[in-house]
Amino acid sequence: MKFGIMNLFPVSEGTSDHQVLRDTLDEIEMADELGFDSVWLAEHHFSKYGILGSPVHFGMAVAERTSRITIGTAVLVLPLHDPLRLAEDIAALDVLSGGRVSIGVGRGYQPSEFAGFGIPLEESKERYQETLEILRLALSQENFSYEGRFFKYDNVTTYPRPFTPGGPPILQGTVSPDSFRERGAVGESIITSPNFTPLGIMQKNFDLYRESMAENGFDIAGYDVPFMQQVWVGDGEDGLRDAAQAAMNYYKSVGKVIPGSEEAIEKERKYYAAVAKNIELLTLEQTLTHGGNFGNAQRVIETIEMLREQLGINHYIGWLRIPTLDRKAALKSMEEFADKVIPHFRAQEQARSAAQAVAG
Repeated sequence: MKFGIMNLFPVSEGTSDHQVLRDTLDEIEMADELGFDSVWLAEHHFSKYGILGSPVHFGMAVAERTSRITIGTAVLVLPLHDPLRLAEDIAALDVLSGGRVSIGVGRGYQPSEFAGFGIPLEESKERYQETLEILRLALSQENFSYEGRFFKYDNVTTYPRPFTPGGPPILQGTVSPDSFRERGAVGESIITSPNFTPLGIMQKNFDLYRESMAENGFDIAGYDVPFMQQVWVGDGEDGLRDAAQAAMNYYKSVGKVIPGSEEAIEKERKYYAAVAKNIELLTLEQTLTHGGNFGNAQRVIETIEMLREQLGINHYIGWLRIPTLDRKAALKSMEEFADKVIPHFRAQEQARSAAQAVAG
């Protein structure tokens, strides 16, 4: 089991853009020293919901401040990018970090971001697919040509070439059952953050992914299977409710930036309307029980073990810097996670390896 942290880069009341960027860099360095395996950086534009427009560029600062942690994006909004320039930047980060890169990608969902860049939201699916195809070609081949609706290239090579042969791994943000099935069928890596999705539905989705991989000759044992959720580790009812309140505040903010019924792509209108309604009706108690992983170390461990058993995950990404949660409380929670949760799973792995060695 690997463990990561997630960063959205929100600017809360009383903080500044400068402070958020500098503090987050310090926190990632701390996570590297505490033994976390990965850090994941979100891309957003034009609002204080998240102020990091270029996770790849920020990742270069992370590469210089850390020694071992993998630098991930969760996610790059591909329809908003020029694919060749993005390939160049990803390769440069891969070189500077010595191959410590994982690229999470997605289609995006915020109308204001697409409007700001002058890109119609209804083009997002086709732009996403073309950009993804070009990105893979540019990172894996020294000379390629491509012709699509939006992009056309003839005999192009991008530099620098990636440190990782073939380029860093690319994980696709995945939500719907069809997406789990389709990506499993072609052996594509995924990343997901299923807030408030019932565990039974998530189990069916991950089962679809594994079964589809097996049916098409792919061995999931060789894949990262990540899962992301908000986390707070600590003792005391006050801290617990503060964390849940911060999580609920975040979910309410999400409700303000998802597409409205007239802005969403036709097939997705019902989905976005349902999400918005659920967020509007969200209560603190529901957030405590279904909005993340909150509680003492043992409770957090038990939740992760349940997710591993029922979903088959092997990379748990904890969103420990929950927006609006007091920074000191969040950092203390990160230390608790590193001191009590990670060692529990490391000890399990060591015992398993020792048993296999004796049996072998």
